[in-house]
Amino acid sequence: MPRRPKKPLPKVSRNYREIIADELLAFWASLVSNWMFILPSILVIVVLVHLVRPMPPATVRIATGQPNSTSEVIGQQFREAFAKHHVKLELIPSSGAQDNIKLIESGQVDAAFSQGGVDLGEHGGVLRSLGSIAYQPLWLFYRGPEVKQQDLNHFLKDRTVSLNIPGSGSRVLAEQILQAHEINIDTPRFVTMNASDSLKALHKGEIDAMFVVAGMESRNVLDLLESPGIHVFDFNMADAYARRFKYLDAIVLPRGALDLSPVSPSTNINLLATTVDILATDQLHPAIQLLFLDAARNFDEKRATFFSMDGKFPTYMDTRIPESEVARRFFKEGTPFLWGYAPYWIASLFDEIWFYLLAFGAIAIPALSFLPNYRKTHAELTLEECYSALRAIEIEMAQARTVKNYDYQGLLHRLDTLKLRVRSLWIPTGNRQFYYDLRAAVNIVREDLLADMKRPD
Repeated sequence: MPRRPKKPLPKVSRNYREIIADELLAFWASLVSNWMFILPSILVIVVLVHLVRPMPPATVRIATGQPNSTSEVIGQQFREAFAKHHVKLELIPSSGAQDNIKLIESGQVDAAFSQGGVDLGEHGGVLRSLGSIAYQPLWLFYRGPEVKQQDLNHFLKDRTVSLNIPGSGSRVLAEQILQAHEINIDTPRFVTMNASDSLKALHKGEIDAMFVVAGMESRNVLDLLESPGIHVFDFNMADAYARRFKYLDAIVLPRGALDLSPVSPSTNINLLATTVDILATDQLHPAIQLLFLDAARNFDEKRATFFSMDGKFPTYMDTRIPESEVARRFFKEGTPFLWGYAPYWIASLFDEIWFYLLAFGAIAIPALSFLPNYRKTHAELTLEECYSALRAIEIEMAQARTVKNYDYQGLLHRLDTLKLRVRSLWIPTGNRQFYYDLRAAVNIVREDLLADMKRPD
């Protein structure tokens, strides 16, 4: 029995390409024909977005601290992180954490590194916390024989001590600790000089000890830890301090944390620690806040761990300052969905409006079914325009029959021009029947016109 010839299969891939190309052309044709409505709508949306959520600034200023301080070192690392997103982070030096509060309140900076427990001033209500990013111990470095298990009153007796300078977080915390011990700081034994000058004076023997609040990132701290003959005071009552001052934590620098050969430090050292905080105002752009939070997370992942309670940063700790909404969402959900796949400001914007976009889509998509199909509408309007021109020629033909010696050539020229125009039209699929109906109508009117031209006057 002879086999039936196989029917060729449709070229599905080619059909799909034609359908996609046809859809794009139909959409483009609709945009071109309705640009006078679409363009104003786009402009209105752009203006609204700009008013509600303007573009983030290209330059951001942050108050850091004294030279070689923890805040300055962290600021330099943050600057590199910001540069990856093409944002310039300017580091504004200051006297320290207390001074930074004044700088941000006065609007001289956009953000600031601060310290847990620092007085927020009269305008603390405008501040927003982007979280704590690291522990910052209170160090009491001293020269001379190593001292163990002494209380602070006995240790500081007859020693000349630098408390750092007004405006610094080191001085604020040192004064609070000394006041708790009822130690009078208004004596010549307690001197005022910045961290760098205090370090030099301690090396030269001009002072006996110095207070400084700084993390292990501080070059001043690293210098002092590596200097022979200079030791770290062991705050053996650290737990008691932490209970008295809610913004302090008792931490331990473990034996051998700095070096294992020789072992350094030789014993565990009890320290007090506050936190390095990032503060901003409620006016700081949400996308810039995200850059700070992302930089803080990267900083915590890459830095060396020295203290036993590390590993929980960045986080919200200083509850005296309201937490930023951006920070709250970041600590709960992490970076936005589009982070790393789109410009940071787009990822930030989408993170805030995705729910509204979803709600809008739930309403808009069903509503679109009630609107005219853009493919059908554009084709119908185009064909209808040609029908109107054809009808005008037909009406003029009827009037010409009552006029002797009418110039039918002009009408014939217009009809031929219309015929060429119709043949050059692009018609999407689904409307081609109407296209051929139009061509047939043009031919009918042309035949009528030729018949009228042959009719004797």
